[in-house]
Amino acid sequence: MNDEDELQKLWKNQPPCGVVKGNEMLEIVEKKMQKFDRMIAIRNRVECIAAAAVAIFFTWTAVHAPNVVMKAGCLVVAAGGVWIIYYMLRHGAAKVTVDPSENLADYTQALIGRYDQQIRLLKSVKYWYLLPIYIGLLILSVGLSLEHAQQGAPVWIDLIAPVIYTIVFGVIWWLNEVPAVRRLLSERAQLLSITNQYEVSTEEK
Repeated sequence: MNDEDELQKLWKNQPPCGVVKGNEMLEIVEKKMQKFDRMIAIRNRVECIAAAAVAIFFTWTAVHAPNVVMKAGCLVVAAGGVWIIYYMLRHGAAKVTVDPSENLADYTQALIGRYDQQIRLLKSVKYWYLLPIYIGLLILSVGLSLEHAQQGAPVWIDLIAPVIYTIVFGVIWWLNEVPAVRRLLSERAQLLSITNQYEVSTEEK
């Protein structure tokens, strides 16, 4: 059962006094925020490790590349990997912590803020994540075509790689900006709906 289902069940099973429910709901929202923070921390760690591997590999490839254009492309990709690490460390997670003594409204707003931050991050993934690597790969592909042309090899074969990584990058773009953002927006709306219902119900008593 997910956290939203727990919130829904808890609200429907509210006792007449409503006091216990408030404490329990606060605990669930707090746990949900902690779980969300852990998930984002793991995601950021994995992305940074992957970006570091990309930076190291393409730096090594640049050293051994046969022409200047290929070297430039590899270095742009490597720089993109370093940039991703910097961006994830700076913008990948919320910096604001919540005092354990805060109330339900404060915890709710803190979690909403975390959702909003990740939504902004995912909506801009095409700029800070995909674009630097993509530009580097395009330069690398041009350099590879020049190298093959000098060797008399058919250049049209070099179009296959750009088509493939363009499709891959397009899929990554779509997954981040559509399904991932849609899920966060849904969780954000559901959390606000449930906590607002709780506030209204307590005010009516």
